[in-house]
Amino acid sequence: MNNPYLLKKQLQENEEELSNYLRDMNIWQEQMKRKEHSPPKPNGKKKPKTNPSKASISRISSWDYSAWDKFNVDDACNELDTQNELKKNDNYGSSVDCLNNKLQSKQSEGLYEKKLGNVLVQKQKWAEAILRYTRAIEYYDKDPIFYANRALCYLKTNEFKLAIIDCTSSLELDRSYVKAYQRRSAAYMALGMYNEAKKDIKDVLKLEPNNKQAKADMEVVYNKIKQGEIQKMSDIKCQKTNTTNNLQSQMISSKMLCKEDDKPIQMVIPDWPQRVGCKQITSIQKPPHLRSKKPFSTLKIKDVQVDQEELNNIHLLQTTLKEVCEKKNKDQSINKEIIPMKKNSAQTIKKQAAIPPVPLTYVQLKQDWALIKDDQKLLFEYLKQIPGKRIPSIVRNSMDNDLFVDILRILLAEFVKNGCDITDYLIGISELPRLQMLVMFCSSHEVSCIKELLNHVSKSVSENAFKNLKESFGV
Repeated sequence: MNNPYLLKKQLQENEEELSNYLRDMNIWQEQMKRKEHSPPKPNGKKKPKTNPSKASISRISSWDYSAWDKFNVDDACNELDTQNELKKNDNYGSSVDCLNNKLQSKQSEGLYEKKLGNVLVQKQKWAEAILRYTRAIEYYDKDPIFYANRALCYLKTNEFKLAIIDCTSSLELDRSYVKAYQRRSAAYMALGMYNEAKKDIKDVLKLEPNNKQAKADMEVVYNKIKQGEIQKMSDIKCQKTNTTNNLQSQMISSKMLCKEDDKPIQMVIPDWPQRVGCKQITSIQKPPHLRSKKPFSTLKIKDVQVDQEELNNIHLLQTTLKEVCEKKNKDQSINKEIIPMKKNSAQTIKKQAAIPPVPLTYVQLKQDWALIKDDQKLLFEYLKQIPGKRIPSIVRNSMDNDLFVDILRILLAEFVKNGCDITDYLIGISELPRLQMLVMFCSSHEVSCIKELLNHVSKSVSENAFKNLKESFGV
């Protein structure tokens, strides 16, 4: 081995193993000396112990009444108690000897497992060495070396928390064990707990003031603690500068919001139409430190199943827009080429030819409405021939906001003026599935138009029906 660092490391480990071996030999020698000085145990049968007081007393016959009068009961009871105590002491001594033998056998097994673990440590097989040291601790858990050696293996496998636990248990058994302090301080340093590592290194220097490794570790720990304090101070300064910058930006923004006359700009709240069962939400200006830090609540979105017929109708609407425009242009060119006739006769022919039939689908209704949109009277005649209660079956879920507003306008402008009944139309519109959304996008003028239509119908409808209409329209 050419590497001097590895040579030094191997020499240190060999020295540690040799010191542990000599320590075990000293323990064994002391145990053998104790056994030599202890009195030898008799191999034969134990002779019955004779009590002189008991031997001197002869057995009293049952008819010797004078002897029974002289018999002392207390002395006889005391003799029996002493005999029982002697028997108990003999049993206790034998049980203590058995326990000592068991402990010695477990300690020897633990030492054997420790030696196997030391061999594995030399081979740098850390996981196998951990298993050997755990077996040694299971056999005998009163030796601090077992825990310290296993802590060394945990340090090599980067399991620093387990190393700290083993070092603390080792120090509970032996407070003067320097290696346990050193290994625990190394684990603390690896975890960034420099104050705890500093305490352990101080304990090492108390026990061994000339320990070079402890002095070097103490310098490293002092430098790390100083760096942490400097970092904390810089973080505090950054936080203060950020707060001051935020306050300055708020002051600048508040000045920008003010006019030249130093009067703050007043918030303009739009005049939204008020509806039944709806609350008006206004914005509230709060400073940043008073605003809520809770996350936004997620909206629940429901899936709406669309029929295949509606999809086909939408596709037809998209594809036939060009055809409608081309047809309109052709009609205009043909009307220019035709010789002008009398006004009255031409108007009657236009009315008879321009009013389309009753639509069956929403696409057809949209096409017809686009053709006659410019003439309000034709729209009146076209809408008059459609039954009001059939509107939901024709439109379904495809009602457009523009078409909805046009129908309301025609009902108010033409139907009410001509004295036509509009109750069926309002009932049919109230049965539309997306009515609340359509009303939501209406302007205040359009909402007032809905109110006029409902007031017009209130005379010819019962109170319950009128309430249902108001609730469905949300006005």
